[in-house]
Amino acid sequence: MTETDTTPPGTAQGAPGEPAGGPDPRVLAMARAFDRTRRKVDGLDSHVTQLAADLARLVGVVTAQRPPDVTVRSDDEPADNEPDGGGEGGPAVVRSWMLAADPEQAVADLAGLIDWLDRVYLRYPNTELSACWLWHPHVIEELWWLRGAHADAYHPKDGSWLRVGDWHDRQRPAVVKRIRDTVAKCDLSLHSPTKPHGQPAAAAPLAAHAAAIAAAWAGHGVRPEPTPEQIAEGNAYFQALYRSQR
Repeated sequence: MTETDTTPPGTAQGAPGEPAGGPDPRVLAMARAFDRTRRKVDGLDSHVTQLAADLARLVGVVTAQRPPDVTVRSDDEPADNEPDGGGEGGPAVVRSWMLAADPEQAVADLAGLIDWLDRVYLRYPNTELSACWLWHPHVIEELWWLRGAHADAYHPKDGSWLRVGDWHDRQRPAVVKRIRDTVAKCDLSLHSPTKPHGQPAAAAPLAAHAAAIAAAWAGHGVRPEPTPEQIAEGNAYFQALYRSQR
């Protein structure tokens, strides 16, 4: 004996657990949205994988093209050619050797200058220094400035090929010439107390009269007429200067 079908005519038989009349349209919409999202995520994963591969290839190319002696450094790390950092990542400190007042700083400055001379300056022709170069403050000052200009020219952030060219074409040759012109024939023995270079540096002549000159100029805009005593003092100064240079 067969069972009697109680499903009304014209109505589809649903799957177990489904409401009569087929799947819920809202469920179907959610399923389709999930499928679209999954396809987008799969596409993004593919792009990320490709970007990682491209980046790895780029790093390999840059590493292969970098010269062996070039070291990548951070912006806060001082470069080898920077004479003095002005703090973390700061510019070089501009100081005069002739105005040095801190002995420890002066020792460090001179050590750094000598290292630069050995690595850069003395590599060029006709740059030999006399044995007494350390006894000539103006020579140290010239070399100290030239080193600072070299650091500026090759600065990793602010340097330029134009500055480098100026250092090579104008600054370095000019310093070499001035040093050779003044100390090429000098010798350490000439710095003994009885020799010309062993004498103290000349002081500004007639400095005792500076206050009177300043007062006259600031008060009336005129220069006072030299007195006979001042003229005699000036003549004595030049005679002594001439004798010391003979």
